[in-house]
Amino acid sequence: MPERGADAGYGVDAACLPDDAPAVVRLWGEALGRVEKRQQKLQWFYAHPGRERARLFVLRHTGEIVGATGIGPRSLWWRGSSVDAALMGDFAVASRHRTLYPAMLLQRSTLQQGLQEYALLYGFPNARSLPVVRRVGYQVLPGMARYARMLRSSFYLPSFWPAALRRAGGALLDRLLGLRHALALMLPRRGLHTAWLHEPDARFDALWLRLREQVGDCVIGVRDCALLRWRFPSHTARQPRFFVLSDRQGERLLGYAVCQPNAQASALQILDLLVDAPSPACVARLLRLLAETARAQGYRSLSVQCGGPDWLLAGVRAAGLVPRQSTQREPMILALAPGMPQEMATVGWYLSYADTDE
Repeated sequence: MPERGADAGYGVDAACLPDDAPAVVRLWGEALGRVEKRQQKLQWFYAHPGRERARLFVLRHTGEIVGATGIGPRSLWWRGSSVDAALMGDFAVASRHRTLYPAMLLQRSTLQQGLQEYALLYGFPNARSLPVVRRVGYQVLPGMARYARMLRSSFYLPSFWPAALRRAGGALLDRLLGLRHALALMLPRRGLHTAWLHEPDARFDALWLRLREQVGDCVIGVRDCALLRWRFPSHTARQPRFFVLSDRQGERLLGYAVCQPNAQASALQILDLLVDAPSPACVARLLRLLAETARAQGYRSLSVQCGGPDWLLAGVRAAGLVPRQSTQREPMILALAPGMPQEMATVGWYLSYADTDE
């Protein structure tokens, strides 16, 4: 049922698609930017086959759409069972209606309706939205931080140095910095095979089934073939690819990292990763091999945005990726339906870009 506001003219209801689509896309473009991608987002997140349970809510003022937000289904795994969750995103209010009441009405209505259908809601709001989501009942938890590793140091040396000095100094620095990782890979490299794929295959399901039984008291989003194909379609502009690590015969997948270059094609970004055992050594092995490959392909740096259990972050750091001091940690918000264990707000969450709505 629509929720009406005490302030005259405001109300929240489910969007009527496709009729409301142009107004929602226009609102998102004005409030969130990147207008050229908003129509694609509407189709991918809310209207894609298999997304029938996704919900798009709109805030109307005297009939005009002045706000929107949505939730989409996301299966989680915790303590040996599946959790029926929803990911929240695309929160936007038109500039002339950005007072506290309209924003809270939209968020509160979405929260109430979402928790009637799902066991929990979570999301990654921007800093401006945090006061609103706190007030309507979301908990704010540690989320993700960005980690990066230089692969070609010459590009980061002072620009006033002569080009020849930067090249020589960078090459020497790369050898020194890479020596530890090269030594660490000498033994683990034996019996291993790496490759690039454009989409996942049946081995990814087997990898997911092996890992999910070992993660213990950690909340992790399902990462089977169906999710990965939807989340990282091969036909998108920058075409994410899967860097895979397997045994020599290629039959058993030991780990993967979903990667795409940045807009300048100078840095390789890791969008998601998974290994077959919850171990820092397994994470570090995968990322060291990826860094070696990325450097050979000409990339200047390797980065990942992630958060989660100690073994994941320890492996990221062991592979030479360090927290970026120039970026703040991206918090996560969480709301649990009545009867859901409150421990879900205190245990570790395995998080990557794959768990966001972008």
